[in-house]
Amino acid sequence: MDIGGRHLDVSRMGAGAPTIVFEVGLADSLNTWLPVATAAAELTSVVLYSRAGFGRSDPSPPSPDGYGARHAASDLHELLRRLALRPPFVLVGRSYGGLLVRLYTSLYPSDVAGLVLVDGTHERQVKEFGRIDSTYPGAFRASFDSVLKTLPPGAEAEEIRETVRIQAAGAVEGMAPLPDIPLAVLTSMKSDSNATYVNGTARGHEVWRALHEEWFRRSRNAIHIETTRSGHDIQATEPGLVLQAIRFVLDRVRAS
Repeated sequence: MDIGGRHLDVSRMGAGAPTIVFEVGLADSLNTWLPVATAAAELTSVVLYSRAGFGRSDPSPPSPDGYGARHAASDLHELLRRLALRPPFVLVGRSYGGLLVRLYTSLYPSDVAGLVLVDGTHERQVKEFGRIDSTYPGAFRASFDSVLKTLPPGAEAEEIRETVRIQAAGAVEGMAPLPDIPLAVLTSMKSDSNATYVNGTARGHEVWRALHEEWFRRSRNAIHIETTRSGHDIQATEPGLVLQAIRFVLDRVRAS
């Protein structure tokens, strides 16, 4: 789909309203969501896509500040407009994509009827993990810096730099608290007593759950699903949980 001189790779399935829009995680392509999206297409219309530079999508044009979260949200808004889809939508985002769909909701609130956040990234997570282990923020930065040294210039490097910037600031420009709309939050509580970093430990997962609970408490029509069976890739390990969350939100959006 042409969004103005460049193209994004898109898959559309199903029929009905509201349309569910899937947002992938850090440096992922739409393939991440295909199994869940195919099942969700039995319920309503579905759209999934790859962000600029991933999958078959064209790269973004050069920008002095890189390809940030706001660029991604703007691209999605333009994509949905050019697809001539009728808002409001139900947005489903995992990991970094969870951050992006929250930002999209802040920037285009009338476009969003409900949200499903699948083990979503929180902009304050590194700072909060640092409260229980002061070495964690430095280790987080060093880990991503080592990855960046191996990557050529491009979309993956840009998204990693954006992640590091966001966590260093503990905030996302343009992000507002979530509105009171139907919401499902999924949280992995699968810990590892031998984890190298605090975020993988049981204590770290208590912090993770508390951050996700902030979102859950923003809505009077929400569900918070926790799992100890899945790690960060809940959509791959327990796709049924994600579908349960989607049905919860979809039913409540339709009822309203």
